Amino acid sequence: MSKKQFLKRYSLIINKLRKNASSFEEIQKYLVEQSINDEENYEISIRTFQREIKEIASTHNIEIKYFRSENVYKIINDGNEERNERLMESFEIIDALKISSNLSNHLILEKRKPLGTNNMNYLIHAIKNRKEIRFFYSKYWTEELVDTQRKVQPLALKEARYRWYLVAKDLKDNRIKTYGLDRITNLEITNLKFIFPENYNPEEAFRHSFGIINEDNKEPQKIVLSFSFEQGKYIKSLPLHHSQKELTNDEKEYRIELLLHPTYDFVMELLSIGAEVKVLEPESLKNEMIKKLEATLNRYK
Repeated sequence: MSKKQFLKRYSLIINKLRKNASSFEEIQKYLVEQSINDEENYEISIRTFQREIKEIASTHNIEIKYFRSENVYKIINDGNEERNERLMESFEIIDALKISSNLSNHLILEKRKPLGTNNMNYLIHAIKNRKEIRFFYSKYWTEELVDTQRKVQPLALKEARYRWYLVAKDLKDNRIKTYGLDRITNLEITNLKFIFPENYNPEEAFRHSFGIINEDNKEPQKIVLSFSFEQGKYIKSLPLHHSQKELTNDEKEYRIELLLHPTYDFVMELLSIGAEVKVLEPESLKNEMIKKLEATLNRYK
């Protein structure tokens, strides 16, 4: 069996058990059905299944246990569920792209430039081994014609609005900054080791951020937004932020509360929604939105 079939079978088993606890017979029936759909062979013996449970625990940090009294297998520890779901999603996309090689007109991909993920493995290696790195970096908001060289201590990788960023301590001024992976070139991992900044937690640092602008030296603000009924359905299915709380949900409006820093990138996100959203709190953000909208209208005069 190919590596692709192993990974696909792991994915099928996990998805099946995430939906509901199942007996081995039910899992086997499901794998047979999927084998027919994909024109592959995912069938498995009980002995192989028990071995692959251990492999799933090792590779995905998902623990599956057999409950004899119920004759079912259940997921009792889903590890980093968000990470695992993204891994599964990525695999499904790759699998779909392979299957669709002869259906180019039926799978429409968004045309965009590469996101710099070719450097991701090197950056993860540098983060894990605490090694300083050098690279050339180009800014969007600059008049400089030449890329500048940076020497940094890599701390984490962060995804924001479908792009990937490096979170790192710039050795020029000892400030922690973010760098778009798509603007990094000539990456070099040095042999210089560094000590991770004391009391710095990347996830906590961005907990109240929207995107990559970080204001961890300020207190987050309570933000109340009112959406149209139609836009509300979209916002409910794809929340703006992990702190999102539903306040009102009826045929007139969908109202939510957020706790975050109302930074530039958050304001731009609200502006992209247009007339379907209204800022209710705080007054400072409401005034900022009015200012931006008036400036937009003035450009058409």
